Amino acid sequence: MKKESALIMRKQTKLVAALSATALLAIGASAVTFAAGWNNSTGEWQYLDNDGNAVADAWRKSGDYWFYLGSDGNMAKNEVVQNDNDYYFVNGDGAMVTNQWVSFDESTEDGNDKRWMYFGADGKAYRDKNDKLTISDIKTINGKKYLFDQEGKMLYGWLGNETTLVNGDDAWATATYYYGGFDDGSAQHGWVQLTVNDNGEDDTAWFYFDDNGKVTKDTKKNINGQTYYFDEKGRMIEDWSSATKVSPNGFNPKPTTSDSVVYVNGDGGARKNQWIWAVPAKSYNEPNYEDDVASWWYTDNSGKIVKDKLKKIKGKVYAFDEIGRMVSGLAVSNDGRKGFSSLVDPTDPDNSPAYQDLSGTDFVKRPLSGKKIFFFSNDEQKDGSRKTGYQKVDFDDDTYEMYFGNNGEAAQNYVSKIKKYAKNGVVLKANNDDSNYGGVEVQSNVKLLASGSNGVNFYTVPGSLNGQVLVNTAGAVQSGKTNLRDSNDIYYATDKDGVILYSSDKKLYTVKSDDHPNPITVGGKPYFTE
Repeated sequence: MKKESALIMRKQTKLVAALSATALLAIGASAVTFAAGWNNSTGEWQYLDNDGNAVADAWRKSGDYWFYLGSDGNMAKNEVVQNDNDYYFVNGDGAMVTNQWVSFDESTEDGNDKRWMYFGADGKAYRDKNDKLTISDIKTINGKKYLFDQEGKMLYGWLGNETTLVNGDDAWATATYYYGGFDDGSAQHGWVQLTVNDNGEDDTAWFYFDDNGKVTKDTKKNINGQTYYFDEKGRMIEDWSSATKVSPNGFNPKPTTSDSVVYVNGDGGARKNQWIWAVPAKSYNEPNYEDDVASWWYTDNSGKIVKDKLKKIKGKVYAFDEIGRMVSGLAVSNDGRKGFSSLVDPTDPDNSPAYQDLSGTDFVKRPLSGKKIFFFSNDEQKDGSRKTGYQKVDFDDDTYEMYFGNNGEAAQNYVSKIKKYAKNGVVLKANNDDSNYGGVEVQSNVKLLASGSNGVNFYTVPGSLNGQVLVNTAGAVQSGKTNLRDSNDIYYATDKDGVILYSSDKKLYTVKSDDHPNPITVGGKPYFTE
């Protein structure tokens, strides 16, 4: 975000009016010769009426200048004059000043020693004539806007709705306007960075003021194409915020998981349609906050964090959990549309996948209560998108091949596309060190795994694998085989579906001989063994 120009107040030079005595010289010595008019026979300038009496409490003009006669009849000099409920200032020569700033020595509560007044074209001080600040009270002087109290003194700093300074460390929290420092006092507008005291601690915050100096509070505002959020005290909210007003605190920089949430840049602009790598707010997820665990988040076109759903982003599909963290690695969901839960250890600062503490065979055996399994790249720094087809997944004991359908769901049972069996997505292979073939338990419908199937079983005694489907180290079904020999010299015979009809250390022969005289029927066909 590019903030609008200056945010540090600049002092404005304001000159006390100092007129020369030439105005009075224009009166001339001849003035004192008349019975009526200007007279300085007493050493002070007076204005005499036709009876020769000094005029008091009144204005008289000489040339282009007005002069005020005090209650004693003497010309007032270098002082504020109150006349008919208006305030004026006459300089050291006694002339009324116009269109000028005048400063006065005055100790203020905030430690400053000057106050300022401005006298307009008619000589009258600009001032507030009621007890409320309104737009009509704002005066524009040399392109800047100012406010004045009822005595005509320039207001500055944090202002409330009444024409008084709002004092105290928490003035900023309750004020309505901000009008700079005592030596300027002009309405601040646009972005201004100020140091404020919040609960006894100094805090630097950004504020946004309209052209009249009114602070933006408890709202979201579009500024130069960016959306910004402001809390109930007027501070621009950074990092995390509620996306909607949360009673009673309005837009809240401490959102909870029940809130609609946005993430804003360090410069305050709400991120839209963007990835965010961030640690959640403490109020949002305290464990991740305390352990400084960052996650990927994504914002929609309104700036809201995407939560508890699948979302297609630039042609790839991603999942987000119930608070909006991108899901990575193996994950489960009831329906594959929402309720995604990463199979990770949430207490681990590195978000290490919990399934990596399991062996592949243990994962195959793991009951998941009917939940569907998906795989989102566990290289979350680079991708995190949903994967399909064959995938290499690391478990505690090895890297296993898994298979996921076109919708990302982990394969179960027989997968005709690859002609292999899978359980919990793991392709069932004969990966035993002692055998390069194994059996997969199936139902009468051989396309379905037996309900108690725990993966691949291996030969123990003759016939121990009969009725199971024979697979090799690649998971390929071994159909229509006779005398298929494994690395342990065990022989197998299978039908057209790969179902094991025979498993033994004795080879099958079609012809009887002295070496293999024993008859045996396999699959309805006669054979002989040793």
